[in-house]
Amino acid sequence: MSSALLNSNNIKAQALRLGFVACGLAKAEPVDENFARRYQHWLDLDYCGEMDYMRRNVEMRLRPDLLVPGVKTIVSLAMNFMPEKPQPAISLYAQGKDYHEVMKQRMQELMQACELEGRCFVDTAPVLERYWAWKSGIGIVTQSGLISVPGYGPTVFLGELFLTSEADHYDAPLPHSMPEEIGWTKVCPALTPEGLDARLCISYQTIEHRGPLPEELELKRTFYGCDRCLRATPQFAESQPTTEQAFQPSEALQKMTAEDWEGLTEEQYRTLFKGSAVKRAKFDGLKRNIERWLKPHNKK
Repeated sequence: MSSALLNSNNIKAQALRLGFVACGLAKAEPVDENFARRYQHWLDLDYCGEMDYMRRNVEMRLRPDLLVPGVKTIVSLAMNFMPEKPQPAISLYAQGKDYHEVMKQRMQELMQACELEGRCFVDTAPVLERYWAWKSGIGIVTQSGLISVPGYGPTVFLGELFLTSEADHYDAPLPHSMPEEIGWTKVCPALTPEGLDARLCISYQTIEHRGPLPEELELKRTFYGCDRCLRATPQFAESQPTTEQAFQPSEALQKMTAEDWEGLTEEQYRTLFKGSAVKRAKFDGLKRNIERWLKPHNKK
């Protein structure tokens, strides 16, 4: 391992070249005590629902050195996903290719370009990505709990590099970027002062939940995911169309109508969502969602 300090300016310049809209560096220290306590309380309230992976490896989430021994620097990266002409029935983040693959490839290119040593993570490891985005100064935590990047709003994907060298400069959180209470119950009942109650969240129910949907759940705008809290966040006004073609919907997806969705076959599903994050819901899960969405009193 090289003892030379990481060149933060070079890392940021290369990140911009590779399509990231924000890049910040933070020391790989244990998560702040207040944030750690809040996260444990969120788990104790059972707000993670059936997402049992959130309960595992809690210590790793709070201590990055347990995930990557020897880690010294955490680089937080953001990529704009706002599509130019979205398919209205699907959440904005899932319009194009699976962001896990797109971002991870780009992050690996960044590590190669800057000769960095460590590991990269995109929402697939015990990492508190919103915390590190705040800590590294690339965005603020909005009242709805989302990260908003100045000039791009909350329509961003996040990823992290866990690097085994110190940097020549570390960034600081933006002013007034961590509200004492996160929650916006007027916007969505899933948003509470203690954080997001996934059990009441439409995104959770239509993507993560297996089995029948709750009888009281109404799907109005979308049947995969939900953009309600995102759109209600004041910073959503800063969102702008991404230049990343991978996150744009295909022409076939754009043209899908309520009638097309009602008659969706498994073969069409495979074609429409090849390489897409939508496949996380599986065909049966998507058909379940569509059936609820198509109920007459829910049509918009």
